[in-house]
Amino acid sequence: MQIQQQELLSFIGAPDVQLAIPTYQRPYSWTRDQCFELWLDIQRAARADRAHFAGTILFSSEQPSNGMRRIAVIDGQQRVTTAVLLLAALCRFLRTSGQSLPGTSAADIAATYLSLPSATGSQSKLMLSRADDDTLRAVIGELAGFDAPTPVQPARNVIDNLAFFAEQMADPAFDVHALWRGLGLLGIIGAEVDDPDQAQLVFESLNSKGRPLAVADLVRNYLLLSENRTEQARLYREYWAPMQELFAPDPGSLRLDSAIKGWLAVRFRKTRMRSPELVYSGFKQYAEDTYEGSKEDLLRELRGFCLVWAENYRFHAVKKFKSSHEWAINGAPTLTAGYKLKKADNEEYAARVRAELKAVDARW
Repeated sequence: MQIQQQELLSFIGAPDVQLAIPTYQRPYSWTRDQCFELWLDIQRAARADRAHFAGTILFSSEQPSNGMRRIAVIDGQQRVTTAVLLLAALCRFLRTSGQSLPGTSAADIAATYLSLPSATGSQSKLMLSRADDDTLRAVIGELAGFDAPTPVQPARNVIDNLAFFAEQMADPAFDVHALWRGLGLLGIIGAEVDDPDQAQLVFESLNSKGRPLAVADLVRNYLLLSENRTEQARLYREYWAPMQELFAPDPGSLRLDSAIKGWLAVRFRKTRMRSPELVYSGFKQYAEDTYEGSKEDLLRELRGFCLVWAENYRFHAVKKFKSSHEWAINGAPTLTAGYKLKKADNEEYAARVRAELKAVDARW
């Protein structure tokens, strides 16, 4: 197996290479939720001018014919397809808006990332499986100048997600230069396998083996990973460990996950986070796009919420604590100030925890 780190755009735009989704793959299934997360990742990468890892793409190559190599995308088709739809929306935007990008144009994007020359004219750079392919070919054909009629029953996710990206670009605040810069910062690990049996084993390892990370694991890693070892130990000891102890015993971090979900429900009152993926996505959106304090401020806010949530765990009685937006700026004291704690089952343990928290808070 050959492994290479590269840009996602370089993978899609490799010259004389056609990408194909094998017929045994599931249909294109990403919805607007996943597209929005990708959109936010691109904006964050552009804003921070920092590379963003977009995942691993597992593929195998076929023997070249007529000067063209075909790559079968075994794992990663959702990301690749969505990126192509985004590029199609960008190509259409550049044509209709009159805006331009330095060093590239709508025609360049169509020729590099959306289509390939062929003996009969042009064809789609990406071939999807099943009914999805006819719909994508119709979209690409319109932009690349080859005939591909829209099917009677178009693939819904292809059309909806293309429309989603078009809606984002129609926003008056849309910055096409930031989008292009962010797209260029998306990186992948390309893993090429030669043996089909080996490909299946790698695919299974990537998708079915191991225990998925809990939301609490993802949040903890996000808040602590960038710190040095000494600071990680301090933040964990002063903030994360007390939160875990509040809900112990908590196999699989289910109670702590529930607390984090409740905390985000206060932050995003109109958003229903039905899956772990959406909960973590909501957390990242808050941490990177809304919150203005430090990561320690954020840990302190989360810990303060968990203190309240743990006491009301059976009843989820947090409605009265949904204070104004100032909580997001000022931190947990706005939420818990004046709140009288219930009598603890183990007063000695409770006294120790309160003393430790008070000692940490004294610095503020």
